[in-house]
Amino acid sequence: MQHALLQALSSWPFKGAPALPEAWLAVVARNRALDLLRHEARDLGLADELVPVTPPQAEREGHFDRELNDDELALLFAVCHPVLSPDLRVTFALKTVCGLTVAQIASGLLAEPTTIAQRLVRARRQLAAAEIPIEPPPPDELPERAESVRTALYLMFSEGYSASSGEVLVQPELCVEAVRLARALAMHPMTRGPASDALAALLALTAARLATRVDPDGAAQLLEDQPREQWDAGLIGLGLDHLQRSATGDELTVWHLRAEIASLHAVARSSAETDWRRIAATYDQIVAIDVSPMAALARAVAIGHAEGAAAGLDAVNACLPLLTASPYGHAAAAAFLIDLRREGEARTHLERALALAHTTPERRLMERRLMALSAEPQSARPRRPG
Repeated sequence: MQHALLQALSSWPFKGAPALPEAWLAVVARNRALDLLRHEARDLGLADELVPVTPPQAEREGHFDRELNDDELALLFAVCHPVLSPDLRVTFALKTVCGLTVAQIASGLLAEPTTIAQRLVRARRQLAAAEIPIEPPPPDELPERAESVRTALYLMFSEGYSASSGEVLVQPELCVEAVRLARALAMHPMTRGPASDALAALLALTAARLATRVDPDGAAQLLEDQPREQWDAGLIGLGLDHLQRSATGDELTVWHLRAEIASLHAVARSSAETDWRRIAATYDQIVAIDVSPMAALARAVAIGHAEGAAAGLDAVNACLPLLTASPYGHAAAAAFLIDLRREGEARTHLERALALAHTTPERRLMERRLMALSAEPQSARPRRPG
């Protein structure tokens, strides 16, 4: 808080005080605390950081049961104002409340940083022109803003689960906060429901794998190589509980579909025993809703596991033109090419993935796979025709 006050003293006299000074100070102080936590801790007892499944009976003094009693969740709803388009709401929320940088937001939304910067300018101008105060909305306005809040929490979690750049792959504090807020959303009387429970399930089940995302040598660890006995059983239990709660109503959302996939991974004893055909079929439904190239790539990987390396490679190759700045398509193609004993082509893709890798653990993984490829005896490789 001292840091936030110093920032205010240095900037407000020149730029003017923000519309909501207390919120500004709270967000700056929170971001400073998270920066310090990143340097102080890497292993968090994730389940212990989260609220219990059963909603609390007592409300905070001054709040009724239909009001938001979580300050950060209230801020998310405040900035997701209907005067803004959905893309502006999410972008503005990620920047002003979740504390992500322009580059991180651009990575999560698969957009250029200049595009994100322009969106932020437009959002501020539209709010100012409409003279919209940044304040929590009344209870009956919460449902229409809830989907934008869910999307922002999902992208906040994604940045924590797989960082867009830097020395670390995982930022657990972002994931913990996203899970906490998603579960608060699922328990609030005005925002709870199947979609909110499905999001909470998705984030909790995925967060269960955080401890195994990076191996002891600091390299990123693929799902099939992760020691599943180290997955957080408490978070898996929380996620499955929310998944069961989400199975009501007649609307099937993208959050339900993604949560189903996360649950299939969570309950499988190994990658080989995972129901990849069901996962591939679920991704068929996802890409009908989410046309992003990353969803198509995830579907391609599932097809490869379900139908074989050749089918997976064909599906990955169809995605590559849309993933020119991403290492993941090349890494997936390399994995299937290695299975097909086409090591020369695999090397080319691994080298490209290494050049595009976002974080140090990802680069270490690509370097390790390239070294393993070089270490294979030449006699073990099939001769290519010609």
